Amino acid sequence: MVRQAPPSRGMSSDGAQIARWFSALPVCTRFLIEATGVLTLVCGLWLLPGYYMALYWQPVMRQFQLWRIVTNFLVTGLSINGAIHMIMLYRHSLALEKEEYGGRTADYAWFIMFCMILMTCLSWFTATPVLSDGLLLSLVTLWSLHRADQIVRFFLGIQFPARYLPYVIMAMDFLFSGGFPYAAFYGWLSAQAYYYLSVDLPSQGGLNYIPTPQLVYRVFGQVRRNDPRSPNARMASISNPIPQRPGGGNFWGQGRRLG
Repeated sequence: MVRQAPPSRGMSSDGAQIARWFSALPVCTRFLIEATGVLTLVCGLWLLPGYYMALYWQPVMRQFQLWRIVTNFLVTGLSINGAIHMIMLYRHSLALEKEEYGGRTADYAWFIMFCMILMTCLSWFTATPVLSDGLLLSLVTLWSLHRADQIVRFFLGIQFPARYLPYVIMAMDFLFSGGFPYAAFYGWLSAQAYYYLSVDLPSQGGLNYIPTPQLVYRVFGQVRRNDPRSPNARMASISNPIPQRPGGGNFWGQGRRLG
């Protein structure tokens, strides 16, 4: 009788550790990484043509292929650039969700939705079919706005303040693609608009004109901590600005547009 070798404990242990690590990720970051990874593999392995993930308005309007409005944000290339895209998506989303939005999953989800809605509207005018670079740039931009003076390290050890990181990424996109990086620009613009309306303006005594909808709080089982339109909330924003984290970080580049 031939005896079967027992399963390797090392492999099962590694798999369990990876599963525990992934399940411990915050909700929004886990969704972004999982959805982007799965859709990128499906398209990269030609299990489904990438065309069906891209945002083309004719099939959306005439054939009601509404999933395209979301999936175009969640697919990148199955390549080195795609891997860099995933790394940056993970790093920046995790930092935002655990630090600036710690315990405020609904608010972070609303930031992502706000940027996606605005980018979708802007893409109508330039027929930009894939906005995954835009989603990444919205996260990078908000991250950099909260850490404007933090020194970051980029390619070849180049160091500069974090406030310049989105511009460096867009410049590299332009150089490598040879065309204007509409998706990245829309992501930058969306995050700038969100930051001004929800953080900068209220900190100056104004109103938050884009508060998280109550429906989003209900979806995540959370309650609004402060009414962003109340004087108390405005005073709290002024007296308790979001701190900037000292230190540095490594950045390797960005993802490329599909196709």
